[in-house]
Amino acid sequence: MATKPAWPNLKKGNKGINVYALQSLLVYHGASIDIDGSFGDGTKTAVSNYQKNHNLGDDGVAGTSTLSSMVVTVNKGVSNNAAKAAQYLMNKFEAMDVDGSFGAGSQTATKAFQKGMGITQTGSVDATTWQYLFGYNMYPSSASKDAYASVCAYNTTLTSSQMTDNARYICNYLMGQGFTKNAACGVLGNMQRESSINPGLWSKFNDTSSAYGLVQWHPPTVFLNRAKATGELTAATATAANALALTDSVGLMKAELSCLIWCCTKGDFFKPEEGSSMDHTGIRMTFDEYKQSDLDAGTLAKIFHDHYERSGDGTSGLNTRATYATNWYNSL
Repeated sequence: MATKPAWPNLKKGNKGINVYALQSLLVYHGASIDIDGSFGDGTKTAVSNYQKNHNLGDDGVAGTSTLSSMVVTVNKGVSNNAAKAAQYLMNKFEAMDVDGSFGAGSQTATKAFQKGMGITQTGSVDATTWQYLFGYNMYPSSASKDAYASVCAYNTTLTSSQMTDNARYICNYLMGQGFTKNAACGVLGNMQRESSINPGLWSKFNDTSSAYGLVQWHPPTVFLNRAKATGELTAATATAANALALTDSVGLMKAELSCLIWCCTKGDFFKPEEGSSMDHTGIRMTFDEYKQSDLDAGTLAKIFHDHYERSGDGTSGLNTRATYATNWYNSL
């Protein structure tokens, strides 16, 4: 079974298939707005009105409570805008007409999607199926849908295949946390430059004064202390991290990704270096804006570097990060 994703947070400025689906659901619930895939003032007002009518607060952001409240079960034979919303989302995975008429073809595609995600194959779009449709933008790797056993975390060089498996896992994880594919691949471009996308890598073997992990935390206690505090590591030591890498590579991967997101939000590590050399794009944004950005992956790799990594890379190294990000976007 694919990891159950978080609902996205859709807000003003977002564009794309998830917004088409949101707008279709709003129309289903009585809003009079254009279904154009662009979250503008009209969509924000419609979301706010829906929230007021359902006692959800009225911030105009369609997140977990709002989206989960809006979805309804769509069965074969239904013809309405809820069915259209499901069809918009299903087209991220299975080709179908978006006509609002949920017929045999839509039912078959839904079963294929449910099978691909490892959830119950009913052919109906129920609450769980909606969450997977909104939360993912592509299928997980067929080799790792259940336990992602192919995740690798070795304190050594990974093969190209192992790195790709790790990249696919990370991309799906981040998109499940509300990242666009562009933004997720921007992070991947940096991870490849830092660690070759290897959560088990020390810059100096077992030296706790050296850098560690996917983004090469330095000092590594940024990650080790966080993982110890959350119970993901038994101790904030290289020995504990290495043991987890050997016994539960998925657990280590999840702990590092969880730490990265914490660093970028609660930990206040994600910020532009104003007035310094760390301004290669002229673009500054919050972490939430980064997650939802539809800028190209190469540009987002540079933005992530300037806002989070802030390495000593020169122009060539920075461009390498951007190239890696673009390659992941095109290949995953």
